[in-house]
Amino acid sequence: MRPGWEELTDEFDAVSADGKKFHILIYTTIFDGSSLSSQDSTPPAELKRICTSDGQDCNQIDEDTFEIVDLGFSVKRQ
Repeated sequence: MRPGWEELTDEFDAVSADGKKFHILIYTTIFDGSSLSSQDSTPPAELKRICTSDGQDCNQIDEDTFEIVDLGFSVKRQ
């Protein structure tokens, strides 16, 4: 695996159908382009980690909808 680091690239508030509010954080893994050994090498696909502000993992359903995995329900970006 190539060396990389995570950066916070987006954050926003989201709300569930029953009105509960969550703050969602999106981290993107950044790879150092200088670590590519040749011009034919391609960088890996963009890696993202999505979680609530209290650390619960999320999956992205579509551009504005996210599932909070441990809670088993969806929230919408506000």
